[in-house]
Amino acid sequence: SRRSWHSKTEYNKTMWQCVVGTKKGKKFCPESKGIEEEAIEKAFVESYRQLTSNNQDIVDEFLLRVEATLNDNSLEKSIKKLDKEISSLLLKQDSLVDLRLENKIDEKIYEEKYVSLQNKYLEKSKEKEILEFNLKNNNDIKKRMKEFKKILESNEVLNEFDRFVFESIVEKVIVGEIDENNNVDPYKLTFVYKTGFKDGLDGSKFKAPRKNESKKQRNDAEEFSELCSHGSDEVDKLCSYSSDTTRRNSSITTKINIYLIK
Repeated sequence: SRRSWHSKTEYNKTMWQCVVGTKKGKKFCPESKGIEEEAIEKAFVESYRQLTSNNQDIVDEFLLRVEATLNDNSLEKSIKKLDKEISSLLLKQDSLVDLRLENKIDEKIYEEKYVSLQNKYLEKSKEKEILEFNLKNNNDIKKRMKEFKKILESNEVLNEFDRFVFESIVEKVIVGEIDENNNVDPYKLTFVYKTGFKDGLDGSKFKAPRKNESKKQRNDAEEFSELCSHGSDEVDKLCSYSSDTTRRNSSITTKINIYLIK
């Protein structure tokens, strides 16, 4: 779950924690600790910088994905289809009314058919309303993706975290690592891109300095968890707890699945 620590103080920060550990207690998920959202975001910016500056093949793959997003007009097609269906339903209603006015149809049959057509009309209208809302959001995303495309083509550096860029190219982020000797490194950040490329970084370099902690506390392990931008497969040695959370536009994603050490 996504939580705000010390929300009304100068120490306020956004953290991610295991839902089970938060609700039932630490003993149910002993390795779980809070991971700063800001640390993940900063690490992604650095990973992206390293990736795009050293691997043209990856950049080309990103550009293809951006083009696919920009050329996708499936929502517009669906809305046009619904418009035709709605118009057809309205015409049928008008015809039905004419038949009734001319006494060519029984009143009971008329009412049944009219109610049926009206229900279908309301259903299609609701579908259209939802699609139009999604289209507006999609157009906003496309606008950001065009900016992202310019950045890729000009080899510019991504100076700050961008959620749309993150969600378009990252499959998941693994926070922490268990090596072959079962040693836990809670600071390891592994970005798994949708191209299949993986990039590992030392997460401790991206932790924000704490104003009220001793040096010893600052060196404590933050977290071992996995965050997915659009879900993931089961991970060995991990127990999973999903959390759907709506957040500010600059944050990592709109859906995160958290996986923690057993």
